[in-house]
Amino acid sequence: MLKISIFLLALLPHFICAQSIVSGPFQGHTTFNSTKVWFLGKSLERVSYKATNLTDSTDIHTGSALPETSFCFKNKCPFKFKLDGLSEGATYRLEISRNNQLLSRGKIKTIKNYDVDDFSFLIGSCAFIGTGKDHLYKLWNSTRIFNTLAKEEEGDFMLWMGDNVYLMGNELTSKKNALKRYIRVRKHKKLNRFMKKKFHYAIWDDHDFGPNNCDGNFAGKENSKAIFESFWQNPNDAHQNGIYYQFKYADIEIFMLDDRYNREDLNEPKEMLGTEQLAWLKKGLKESNASFKIIVSGNQVLNTVGGHESFSHYETEKIALFDFIREAKISGVMFFSGDRHHSEILKVQIPHNYPIYDFTCSALTSWRYPWRKMSKERNNELRVGELILKHNYAVITISGIEHQRIFTITFKNKFGKVLHQYTVKQQEISF
Repeated sequence: MLKISIFLLALLPHFICAQSIVSGPFQGHTTFNSTKVWFLGKSLERVSYKATNLTDSTDIHTGSALPETSFCFKNKCPFKFKLDGLSEGATYRLEISRNNQLLSRGKIKTIKNYDVDDFSFLIGSCAFIGTGKDHLYKLWNSTRIFNTLAKEEEGDFMLWMGDNVYLMGNELTSKKNALKRYIRVRKHKKLNRFMKKKFHYAIWDDHDFGPNNCDGNFAGKENSKAIFESFWQNPNDAHQNGIYYQFKYADIEIFMLDDRYNREDLNEPKEMLGTEQLAWLKKGLKESNASFKIIVSGNQVLNTVGGHESFSHYETEKIALFDFIREAKISGVMFFSGDRHHSEILKVQIPHNYPIYDFTCSALTSWRYPWRKMSKERNNELRVGELILKHNYAVITISGIEHQRIFTITFKNKFGKVLHQYTVKQQEISF
């Protein structure tokens, strides 16, 4: 009995360590010399962190972080910190401790500061994860795709294109209940396994903002914004009127839009982005010299069929953007979108412009609509390629030599099997 007791006591510190971090850590915005880290801890105390370069033991970075106590639920709190001054293209051992007790040991990376090289990243949207009573939906709510994503060899980072969390019922009016939802989702084992593998960037759509198909009049939007920003490590939180931002990666630039915060009711003079966000987007596009300028929206951009949510319902704003692209001769613009619980590629040839593409990728895990085969959208004239109704994600690959870059999107099902592939050459979408 004494030997058993001693053995159990020896295991106790390891058990405590394992329980002290309940989700993560994972990397958010990452550059060639910095990275942002997020994790969910089971304590209100300060933690210390230490990052050691695996190929240069003198390259050590230390610091400490406090929990974001305004966003805790039952002592489970998000922690966020940023590491600066890191080495380019390096791998570090990251150790997180509390009171000299190791809580987590893993690896983090920085990126190579290159302009032209082959690379890839992942995209997806609509990730319903049932918790509590939501398990009533588990017959259709397969989360197998996260195991596949965790094993996906391609992709330096992941773009989450909205509906990453589904707030429902009293979670829309109660900060406590919304936090409970976020925390339960982040604790999901399959999701957590994947989150640790890549860098992550996110925008929202209606379900992680408010009620279904809601607009900027939603009374709880400030609450939603604060929680969203606490659970993601995006490049910055500088915009007070939304969660939009941009970042560069190699020779592409990605503009992550907010399609909810400033959205007006369809019965009003209609704006989806709002004056300030649209001006920000135009300025960013004009200043960008990226080979591909990818604009990411929760809603589809080109679709006019079926009456579903789309930027096309905000015609004045959409025309203003497309006219600006043409008049300023901005090459390489394409759109990504989520929302629809199906994947497809829409293409429009605009007069005096190059073809505009909208690549929709949905859903990761949310319910599917097999009857959409019989809807008006079955034969959408704008679609090139296939209509994908299975749970899926996509791998984006950028390859080729300078000024002749090649964009390839590969849709894969929840087992990683290729469903469809499409390629766009840089010259095809240039002035």
